[in-house]
Amino acid sequence: MLSAAQDGVALPLQRDVLPLHIPASALIFNQGGLRVATVGPDDKVLFKTVTIARDLGREIEIGSGLAPDDRVITAPPDGIADGDQVRVVGAEPKGKPATVSEKQDVKG
Repeated sequence: MLSAAQDGVALPLQRDVLPLHIPASALIFNQGGLRVATVGPDDKVLFKTVTIARDLGREIEIGSGLAPDDRVITAPPDGIADGDQVRVVGAEPKGKPATVSEKQDVKG
């Protein structure tokens, strides 16, 4: 939001929430649009339509479409479809796979 200042314009640089970043390899662009494959609580694939806020090269800052607790498939194989059963590997020691928010830096 912009606010008028006596000598110009003030731009607030503080963000209310940290943006979500995902690897660029997680993006799928096809006839369904720009989407990301996530893993639902039942370990089945669920595609989510996303928007890009910023392309940072190897990482993408997501503008909308993902929640901090979504489990993103970082390199989805060709032919993966909504509802496909998946086996989650590489779980953290506490027994659950990392979510988007657990992979975030503290930068803002």
